[in-house]
Amino acid sequence: KRLAFFAGAINSPVRQKLIQEWGNDTEVAVHSGRISSSYADALLQSKFCLHVKGFEVNTARIADAIFHGCVPLLISNHYDLPFADILEWRSFSMIVTTLDIPLLKEVLHEVSPDEYERLQRNVCRVRKHFQWHAEPVDYDAFYMVMYELWLRRSVTRVV
Repeated sequence: KRLAFFAGAINSPVRQKLIQEWGNDTEVAVHSGRISSSYADALLQSKFCLHVKGFEVNTARIADAIFHGCVPLLISNHYDLPFADILEWRSFSMIVTTLDIPLLKEVLHEVSPDEYERLQRNVCRVRKHFQWHAEPVDYDAFYMVMYELWLRRSVTRVV
């Protein structure tokens, strides 16, 4: 499997830094814009999927990575993660700051095979929480959103 993968618009300084650092690497595949091959295949063939803050919210990319069994690597100094009050994100993803972009390969190579296997196994376990269904299914994305809203009921004010 490829070590890491990212494809998307280079629409932020952080993404520009990512493409400058890793745009020509063979282990860390970073693509500007669309890729010529299947996006789903690229996710399936990668151990880690990079999620880099752009000018838009890219939570759908995280769900795509999880659906395809790719361990999310979030590159951000701050990120409001979906279901953060419910899921222990560090059990199925990795989070690094933007200052770590030049060190990505080093950081990822330091992940032991056992640690990667644990992360990837947990990705498969949380997958159901990111899937939408026409009719709600226990613990799917609809259920998780409703539960997260319920958890926040005491801190949310209606004006």
